[in-house]
Amino acid sequence: MTQKNRLPVLAIFLTFILFSLQHFLTQPPDAKGLDTPENQFSAVRAHNILKSLLRENMPHPVGSDLNRIIKERLKDELDKLGIQYQEQKTWACASRFASCAEVENLIAIIPGETNSPYLALMAHYDSVPMAPGAGDDGAGVVAILETARALKLEAPFKHPIMLILTDAEENGLIGAEAFFKQHYLAKEVGIVINIEGSGSSGSSMVLRTSKNNELLIKNYSSESTSPYGFSFVKEVFKRMPNDTDFSVVTRAKISGIDFAFAGERNHYHTPNDTVDNIDLRTIQHHGENILPLSRKLASVDWDHMGEEFVYGGELYGFWTQWKSSNSLIFSILAALLLILAIFKSKVSVKKTAVGVLLSSIIILATVLSGFIGFYLLSFFSGKVISWPGIEWPYRLLLISSTAFGGLIGISIARKFVNQIEMIFGAWIFWLILTFIITFYLPDAANTFIIPVIFASSLLFISAFFKEDNKQIIFLLTLVMTLPTTLGLIFSLEQSQGYKLVGAILPFIALYALIISPFLFSLKIKSINFYIGLVTFSALMIGSYVNLYTENRPQHVNIYFYENIDSDTSYVQLSSQEPLIQPLISYVNQEKEKALVPFSREYLSEYWAESDSSEWEGPSIEKQVEVNENKSVKIKLNSNRSASRMVLLLPKDSGLKSFYLGSLEVEPILSSWGLYKGYYVIYLNGIYNKETKLTLNFDSNKSEIDAYLMDISTKLPQHLEELYKERSGIFSPVHRGDQSILIKKISI
Repeated sequence: MTQKNRLPVLAIFLTFILFSLQHFLTQPPDAKGLDTPENQFSAVRAHNILKSLLRENMPHPVGSDLNRIIKERLKDELDKLGIQYQEQKTWACASRFASCAEVENLIAIIPGETNSPYLALMAHYDSVPMAPGAGDDGAGVVAILETARALKLEAPFKHPIMLILTDAEENGLIGAEAFFKQHYLAKEVGIVINIEGSGSSGSSMVLRTSKNNELLIKNYSSESTSPYGFSFVKEVFKRMPNDTDFSVVTRAKISGIDFAFAGERNHYHTPNDTVDNIDLRTIQHHGENILPLSRKLASVDWDHMGEEFVYGGELYGFWTQWKSSNSLIFSILAALLLILAIFKSKVSVKKTAVGVLLSSIIILATVLSGFIGFYLLSFFSGKVISWPGIEWPYRLLLISSTAFGGLIGISIARKFVNQIEMIFGAWIFWLILTFIITFYLPDAANTFIIPVIFASSLLFISAFFKEDNKQIIFLLTLVMTLPTTLGLIFSLEQSQGYKLVGAILPFIALYALIISPFLFSLKIKSINFYIGLVTFSALMIGSYVNLYTENRPQHVNIYFYENIDSDTSYVQLSSQEPLIQPLISYVNQEKEKALVPFSREYLSEYWAESDSSEWEGPSIEKQVEVNENKSVKIKLNSNRSASRMVLLLPKDSGLKSFYLGSLEVEPILSSWGLYKGYYVIYLNGIYNKETKLTLNFDSNKSEIDAYLMDISTKLPQHLEELYKERSGIFSPVHRGDQSILIKKISI
C-alpha cells in the first residue's frame, strides 16, 4: 500500500481512536461507596437517601399528599444533619404566565462567620404528575443533602450557607418565584448553585452561569475533580424554551451557576424516571462539582465577581477557560498564523480561496444528505423517533447518509484543488466561521477557537518540514477538531434526540470538512455505492421495524374531555410521534376535530367519541361587587379531588388583575395554542381544597361568559381497557393522562 493509499485509512483509524478516547474521558466519575471519608461526597450515601425519600416510587406533584410526605421526610433528613430549617408556605405564580400554586418551600441554614451574603444551594423536590422524579430533581436534592452533611463538618465558613428546596418547579418555577420575590432572606443571597436533571444518566455539566462569571468559573475549574460543560450551551439555552429555577435567579440579578445532566433523556418526565434507573456516577458527578465549589466559594470574598469568561471541558475532559474579550485576540492570532503558513508553504492564494468555496460545498452536501436521509425516514415510516429504544439503525443512518453527501462534496473538491490547497481552504473557512461566532455568539467562541488555533499552529510548523513529513503534522489537526465536532454527538443525541437531528448535522459536517483532504485518494464512486446500500438498509430497518422498547417507549398521553353543559365526551391519544398499533385502532384517523367548546380552531387528531364519566363537575360560588369597576370573589371546588383547575376569561372581559390570598397577579393573554384569545389562570395542586379567588375588571360589564376546567390525572373507569393497552412499549409523559371536565360559567 502506497503512502497515498494509506492516508485515508490512517485518517479514518485515527478518527475512530479519538472518538473512543473522547467518549471515555468525558464520562462521569465512578460512584464512591459508604466507606468514603466523611468529608467527601459519596453517591451511595446520597442514593440511600433518595431511596428513602422516594420509597413509593410514585409521582409527587405540588399539592399532592405524597409531596407533603416527602417534604416531611426532607425535614427529618435535615434534623439528622442538625441543620435548622424553616418552611415557606404561600401562594405564588410564575412570571411568564399565570400558573399559580400554594407552595411549601424548605429553607435551611448552616451559619457562617458572617450573617450574609449567603451561598445558596438550590434544587426542587416536586415532580411532574407522571414521573417519580428521581432524576428530575431527586438526584439534585440528595446531592445537596450529602454536600450539606460534608460542609457542616467544617462549618463555620466565612459565608453562611443556605439550602433552598423548592416546590412547584414543574408548574412554572413557582417555588423559586415565591422565595426570591416574597421571602425576607432572598435579598441576602449572594451566589446560587442550582442543581437540575433531565434524564437518568450522563455527566453533571455547567449548563449556564450568570454574567461576569470569572469568580465562579475560576473556582469551579480549580476545585472540581471532574469539571465539565461548555459555554456553547449558554448560547443554545438562550434560544430554547426550557427553564430551570436558575432562570428566576438570573431575573433577580443574582450571581450563580446552573448544573444539570441530560443522559437517557427518554426517561425524562416519564414513569421510567425511577430511583433504580438513576446512574450513581451521575449523582457522584453532581457531588464532585458542588461540594468543592461550595467549600471554596463559602470561604472567599465576593466583592468582585470579575469579567465574562468562556469555558469548556469537551476537549478530552481537559478544561479550558479565558476572558470572553480575549476570543477576538485569539481569532486574530489564528488568522496571522494561517496567513504566514500559506505564504511560507508557497500555497496558491487563488487556489486557497477556491478551497474556501469548496469547503462550503462539502458542508452543504454533508448536512443536506443527512437531512434527506432523515426526511426519507419520516416519509417511509411517518415518524422520526426522538430517542429510539433500538438506536443502531438511526446511528447507522446518521453516519452513512452524511458520509454519502460528504464524499460527493470531496469528489467535487478534488477536481479543482489538491490536498494541501484543500487543507488550507478548509481551515480558512473554519476561521471565517470562528470570527462570525465570536461576534454574534460570543459564549460559543471557544468551541471554534481551540481547533483553529491548534490547526493554524500546526500548519505554520509544517511549512518548515519536508514534504514527506508533513502528512503526520496534517493528521494531528484531527486530534483537536474531533472533540468539538464529533465529540459532542453523544451529548446532543441524548439531550436533543433525532427529531432535532439538525443540531447534530452541522458538527458532523465540520468534521467532514477537516478530514476531507485526507480522503482525496479514495475511489468515491465505488465506496458510495456500498454506503448507499447501507443507508437504504438503515432506512428500511428504521421505517418498518418497531424500535420502541419498554426502557424507551413511545410517549403517549390519554386525554379525556367531557363537556358538562352539552353532555359530550371524547378521548384523545396525544403523542409527538405518529401512533402505532395497537393504540391506533382505538381512535379516528380520518378527520381532525375541535374537542373543546371554547376553541373551534384548535383541531385534534387521534380522537374518538366516549361515554360519560358520570363525575360531578366543579362547583363555583361567586360574590359580585360593582362600583366604577367590577370585582368578583369566587370559591372553587373540585368535587372529585382534581389536582388542577384552569379558568378561562375572554379577551373582552377586561380582566385587570386577580388575587390569591394577599397575592396580586397581573393576567396574561394567551396568544397561541388551545387557549388563544383568553386570559388563563392555572390553579395547581388544589385537590380537595377550596380555592378562593378575587377577579378585578376594568369595566362593570354585567355578564362575562367564562370557562372552568377541572383536571385530574385519574381516568374514567370505562377507559380501563385503553389504559391497559397503553403499557409495555407505550408510556405517559410530562403532565401525562388527564381527564378534563369543562363547564361554562357566568361571571
